[in-house]
Amino acid sequence: MIGANRDEFLEQGFVILRQVIPHSELEALRHSHELLVERQRQVWARERGPDDPPGGIWETGHQPRLAIGQMGAEHDESTASAIELWLHENVQGLSSHLLAEEDAPVTEMMMMCNPVRDRGPAAWHRDFYPPLNAPLMAYADDILESGPRYVQWNIPLYDDDVLWVIPGSHIRRNTAEENETIGRDPRTPVAGSVQTHLKAGDGVAYILPILHWGSNYSTKKRRTIHGGFARLTSYADVSWMKYLSPAAQETFTRWRQRSEGYADDA
Repeated sequence: MIGANRDEFLEQGFVILRQVIPHSELEALRHSHELLVERQRQVWARERGPDDPPGGIWETGHQPRLAIGQMGAEHDESTASAIELWLHENVQGLSSHLLAEEDAPVTEMMMMCNPVRDRGPAAWHRDFYPPLNAPLMAYADDILESGPRYVQWNIPLYDDDVLWVIPGSHIRRNTAEENETIGRDPRTPVAGSVQTHLKAGDGVAYILPILHWGSNYSTKKRRTIHGGFARLTSYADVSWMKYLSPAAQETFTRWRQRSEGYADDA
Protein backbone atom coordinates (compact mmCIF):
# COMPACT_ATOMS: atom_id res chain seq x y z
CA MET A 1 0.00 0.00 0.00
CA ILE A 2 1.29 3.48 -0.81
CA GLY A 3 1.75 5.80 2.15
CA ALA A 4 -0.20 8.89 3.19
CA ASN A 5 0.18 11.31 6.09
CA ARG A 6 -3.20 11.17 7.85
CA ASP A 7 -2.48 14.23 10.02
CA GLU A 8 -1.78 16.28 6.90
CA PHE A 9 -4.93 14.90 5.28
CA LEU A 10 -7.03 15.93 8.29
CA GLU A 11 -5.48 19.41 8.38
CA GLN A 12 -5.53 20.19 4.66
CA GLY A 13 -8.69 18.27 3.78
CA PHE A 14 -7.09 16.48 0.85
CA VAL A 15 -4.03 14.50 -0.16
CA ILE A 16 -2.54 13.89 -3.62
CA LEU A 17 -1.17 10.39 -4.11
CA ARG A 18 1.04 9.20 -6.94
CA GLN A 19 0.54 5.93 -8.81
CA VAL A 20 -2.51 4.80 -6.91
CA ILE A 21 -3.06 2.61 -9.96
CA PRO A 22 0.26 1.01 -10.96
CA HIS A 23 1.21 1.68 -14.57
CA SER A 24 1.05 -2.04 -15.30
CA GLU A 25 -2.70 -2.04 -14.50
CA LEU A 26 -3.74 1.12 -16.34
CA GLU A 27 -4.47 -0.31 -19.79
CA ALA A 28 -6.67 -3.11 -18.46
CA LEU A 29 -8.68 -0.61 -16.41
CA ARG A 30 -9.00 1.76 -19.36
CA HIS A 31 -10.40 -1.12 -21.39
CA SER A 32 -12.98 -2.25 -18.82
CA HIS A 33 -14.15 1.29 -18.13
CA GLU A 34 -14.41 2.10 -21.84
CA LEU A 35 -16.66 -0.94 -22.30
CA LEU A 36 -18.93 0.52 -19.62
CA VAL A 37 -18.89 3.92 -21.32
CA GLU A 38 -20.05 2.39 -24.60
CA ARG A 39 -22.77 0.37 -22.88
CA GLN A 40 -23.99 3.38 -20.89
CA ARG A 41 -24.06 5.48 -24.06
CA GLN A 42 -26.47 2.97 -25.55
CA VAL A 43 -28.67 3.25 -22.47
CA TRP A 44 -28.65 7.05 -22.64
CA ALA A 45 -29.51 6.93 -26.34
CA ARG A 46 -32.51 4.71 -25.63
CA GLU A 47 -33.66 6.88 -22.73
CA ARG A 48 -33.30 10.26 -24.45
CA GLY A 49 -36.24 12.61 -24.43
CA PRO A 50 -38.12 13.67 -27.56
CA ASP A 51 -36.21 16.95 -27.77
CA ASP A 52 -32.80 15.48 -26.93
CA PRO A 53 -30.03 14.79 -29.46
CA PRO A 54 -29.45 11.14 -30.47
CA GLY A 55 -26.92 10.51 -27.70
CA GLY A 56 -29.10 11.84 -24.89
CA ILE A 57 -27.13 12.68 -21.74
CA TRP A 58 -23.86 11.83 -23.46
CA GLU A 59 -24.37 14.84 -25.74
CA THR A 60 -26.16 17.18 -23.33
CA GLY A 61 -24.14 16.63 -20.16
CA HIS A 62 -21.47 19.03 -18.94
CA GLN A 63 -19.76 16.06 -17.27
CA PRO A 64 -21.36 12.73 -18.27
CA ARG A 65 -21.09 10.47 -15.26
CA LEU A 66 -21.37 6.70 -15.03
CA ALA A 67 -22.84 5.20 -11.86
CA ILE A 68 -20.71 2.08 -12.17
CA GLY A 69 -22.06 0.46 -9.02
CA GLN A 70 -25.62 0.72 -10.36
CA MET A 71 -24.96 -0.58 -13.87
CA GLY A 72 -25.93 -4.16 -13.07
CA ALA A 73 -27.17 -5.15 -16.53
CA GLU A 74 -24.14 -3.64 -18.25
CA HIS A 75 -21.57 -5.64 -16.28
CA ASP A 76 -19.97 -8.97 -17.16
CA GLU A 77 -16.60 -10.68 -16.71
CA SER A 78 -14.92 -8.11 -18.96
CA THR A 79 -15.86 -5.21 -16.64
CA ALA A 80 -15.25 -6.87 -13.26
CA SER A 81 -11.99 -4.94 -12.81
CA ALA A 82 -13.97 -1.66 -12.73
CA ILE A 83 -15.56 -2.90 -9.50
CA GLU A 84 -12.56 -4.72 -8.07
CA LEU A 85 -10.41 -1.59 -8.39
CA TRP A 86 -12.24 -0.28 -5.33
CA LEU A 87 -10.81 -3.18 -3.31
CA HIS A 88 -7.20 -2.35 -4.21
CA GLU A 89 -4.99 -1.80 -1.18
CA ASN A 90 -4.02 1.63 -2.57
CA VAL A 91 -7.70 2.62 -2.63
CA GLN A 92 -9.68 0.65 -0.02
CA GLY A 93 -6.70 0.07 2.24
CA LEU A 94 -5.64 3.71 2.12
CA SER A 95 -9.22 4.91 2.63
CA SER A 96 -9.47 2.76 5.75
CA HIS A 97 -6.27 4.38 7.02
CA LEU A 98 -7.51 7.91 6.31
CA LEU A 99 -10.86 7.20 7.99
CA ALA A 100 -9.18 5.35 10.90
CA GLU A 101 -11.45 2.40 10.13
CA GLU A 102 -10.28 -1.19 10.10
CA ASP A 103 -12.30 -2.13 7.01
CA ALA A 104 -13.97 0.88 5.36
CA PRO A 105 -16.55 -0.10 2.71
CA VAL A 106 -16.89 1.62 -0.64
CA THR A 107 -20.18 3.50 -0.96
CA GLU A 108 -20.05 5.04 -4.45
CA MET A 109 -18.35 3.75 -7.60
CA MET A 110 -18.58 6.17 -10.51
CA MET A 111 -16.64 7.68 -13.39
CA MET A 112 -16.65 11.22 -14.82
CA CYS A 113 -16.22 11.73 -18.58
CA ASN A 114 -15.54 14.69 -20.85
CA PRO A 115 -18.43 16.40 -22.66
CA VAL A 116 -18.75 16.16 -26.43
CA ARG A 117 -18.24 19.95 -26.73
CA ASP A 118 -16.41 22.47 -24.57
CA ARG A 119 -18.46 23.52 -21.55
CA GLY A 120 -15.93 25.67 -19.72
CA PRO A 121 -15.64 25.78 -15.93
CA ALA A 122 -18.17 24.90 -13.27
CA ALA A 123 -18.73 27.05 -10.17
CA TRP A 124 -16.93 26.80 -6.84
CA HIS A 125 -18.98 24.66 -4.47
CA ARG A 126 -19.02 22.24 -1.59
CA ASP A 127 -20.52 18.75 -1.93
CA PHE A 128 -22.90 19.60 0.83
CA TYR A 129 -26.69 19.45 0.69
CA PRO A 130 -28.18 21.28 3.72
CA PRO A 131 -31.53 19.43 3.88
CA LEU A 132 -29.62 16.16 4.43
CA ASN A 133 -26.84 17.46 6.69
CA ALA A 134 -26.25 19.46 9.81
CA PRO A 135 -25.29 23.14 9.43
CA LEU A 136 -21.83 23.57 7.94
CA MET A 137 -20.00 24.34 11.18
CA ALA A 138 -21.71 21.47 13.02
CA TYR A 139 -20.48 19.25 10.20
CA ALA A 140 -16.99 20.74 10.54
CA ASP A 141 -17.02 20.32 14.32
CA ASP A 142 -17.89 16.66 13.90
CA ILE A 143 -14.94 16.22 11.53
CA LEU A 144 -12.64 17.90 14.05
CA GLU A 145 -13.92 15.81 16.94
CA SER A 146 -14.43 12.40 15.34
CA GLY A 147 -12.56 12.53 12.04
CA PRO A 148 -14.17 12.39 8.62
CA ARG A 149 -17.01 9.95 8.04
CA TYR A 150 -16.44 9.86 4.29
CA VAL A 151 -13.44 10.11 1.99
CA GLN A 152 -13.98 10.94 -1.69
CA TRP A 153 -11.64 10.07 -4.56
CA ASN A 154 -10.73 11.22 -8.05
CA ILE A 155 -8.47 8.72 -9.85
CA PRO A 156 -7.87 9.61 -13.51
CA LEU A 157 -7.17 6.99 -16.15
CA TYR A 158 -5.74 9.83 -18.28
CA ASP A 159 -3.93 12.98 -17.10
CA ASP A 160 -6.42 15.29 -15.39
CA ASP A 161 -5.99 18.81 -13.98
CA VAL A 162 -9.68 19.79 -13.74
CA LEU A 163 -10.05 19.75 -9.95
CA TRP A 164 -8.98 22.65 -7.72
CA VAL A 165 -9.34 22.66 -3.92
CA ILE A 166 -8.88 25.18 -1.10
CA PRO A 167 -6.75 23.64 1.67
CA GLY A 168 -8.34 23.68 5.10
CA SER A 169 -11.75 24.85 3.88
CA HIS A 170 -13.43 21.60 5.00
CA ILE A 171 -13.45 22.79 8.61
CA ARG A 172 -14.40 26.45 8.26
CA ARG A 173 -16.76 28.86 6.56
CA ASN A 174 -15.76 30.80 3.45
CA THR A 175 -13.52 33.75 4.13
CA ALA A 176 -14.64 37.26 3.17
CA GLU A 177 -12.11 37.25 0.32
CA GLU A 178 -13.41 33.92 -0.98
CA ASN A 179 -16.99 35.16 -0.86
CA GLU A 180 -16.02 38.34 -2.67
CA THR A 181 -14.22 36.45 -5.46
CA ILE A 182 -16.91 33.81 -5.84
CA GLY A 183 -19.64 36.43 -5.70
CA ARG A 184 -17.97 38.38 -8.47
CA ASP A 185 -17.31 35.34 -10.64
CA PRO A 186 -17.71 31.77 -9.29
CA ARG A 187 -15.83 30.32 -12.27
CA THR A 188 -12.36 31.75 -11.70
CA PRO A 189 -9.44 30.75 -9.41
CA VAL A 190 -9.68 31.80 -5.78
CA ALA A 191 -6.71 33.03 -3.76
CA GLY A 192 -5.05 30.15 -1.94
CA SER A 193 -6.59 27.44 -4.11
CA VAL A 194 -4.55 24.52 -5.40
CA GLN A 195 -4.87 22.83 -8.78
CA THR A 196 -4.55 19.07 -8.52
CA HIS A 197 -2.34 18.14 -11.46
CA LEU A 198 -2.92 14.39 -11.67
CA LYS A 199 -1.11 12.05 -14.00
CA ALA A 200 -2.84 8.90 -15.20
CA GLY A 201 -3.10 6.54 -12.24
CA ASP A 202 -2.57 9.23 -9.59
CA GLY A 203 -5.33 10.05 -7.13
CA VAL A 204 -6.63 12.77 -4.89
CA ALA A 205 -8.56 11.87 -1.76
CA TYR A 206 -10.49 14.64 -0.06
CA ILE A 207 -12.85 15.34 2.81
CA LEU A 208 -16.33 16.69 2.29
CA PRO A 209 -17.30 19.53 2.51
CA ILE A 210 -14.03 20.98 1.15
CA LEU A 211 -14.51 23.98 -1.15
CA HIS A 212 -13.57 22.91 -4.67
CA TRP A 213 -13.93 23.73 -8.36
CA GLY A 214 -14.20 21.87 -11.67
CA SER A 215 -12.08 24.28 -13.67
CA ASN A 216 -12.57 23.31 -17.32
CA TYR A 217 -14.88 20.74 -18.85
CA SER A 218 -13.37 20.50 -22.30
CA THR A 219 -13.44 17.82 -24.99
CA LYS A 220 -10.04 16.50 -23.87
CA LYS A 221 -10.56 12.82 -23.12
CA ARG A 222 -11.48 12.42 -19.48
CA ARG A 223 -12.09 9.13 -17.73
CA THR A 224 -11.75 9.90 -14.05
CA ILE A 225 -12.85 7.31 -11.52
CA HIS A 226 -14.85 8.99 -8.78
CA GLY A 227 -16.41 7.71 -5.58
CA GLY A 228 -15.73 7.15 -1.95
CA PHE A 229 -15.71 5.21 1.28
CA ALA A 230 -17.68 5.65 4.49
CA ARG A 231 -18.10 3.93 7.82
CA LEU A 232 -21.34 2.33 6.70
CA THR A 233 -22.82 1.44 3.33
CA SER A 234 -25.49 -0.50 1.45
CA TYR A 235 -25.88 -1.67 -2.13
CA ALA A 236 -29.22 -1.62 -3.91
CA ASP A 237 -28.00 -3.66 -6.88
CA VAL A 238 -25.25 -6.26 -6.64
CA SER A 239 -26.06 -8.29 -9.74
CA TRP A 240 -22.49 -7.58 -10.87
CA MET A 241 -21.12 -9.48 -7.88
CA LYS A 242 -21.23 -12.84 -9.66
CA TYR A 243 -18.57 -11.62 -12.09
CA LEU A 244 -16.05 -10.80 -9.35
CA SER A 245 -13.32 -12.99 -7.96
CA PRO A 246 -14.27 -15.13 -4.93
CA ALA A 247 -12.24 -12.86 -2.63
CA ALA A 248 -13.99 -9.75 -3.95
CA GLN A 249 -17.41 -11.39 -3.56
CA GLU A 250 -16.54 -12.23 0.03
CA THR A 251 -15.59 -8.60 0.76
CA PHE A 252 -18.77 -7.11 -0.66
CA THR A 253 -20.87 -9.73 1.13
CA ARG A 254 -19.17 -8.87 4.42
CA TRP A 255 -19.87 -5.17 3.94
CA ARG A 256 -23.52 -5.83 3.12
CA GLN A 257 -23.91 -7.99 6.22
CA ARG A 258 -22.36 -5.27 8.38
CA SER A 259 -24.82 -2.72 6.99
CA GLU A 260 -27.77 -5.03 7.57
CA GLY A 261 -26.57 -5.61 11.12
CA TYR A 262 -26.43 -1.88 11.83
CA ALA A 263 -29.95 -1.50 10.40
CA ASP A 264 -31.26 -4.28 12.64
CA ASP A 265 -29.75 -2.59 15.70
CA ALA A 266 -31.25 0.82 14.89
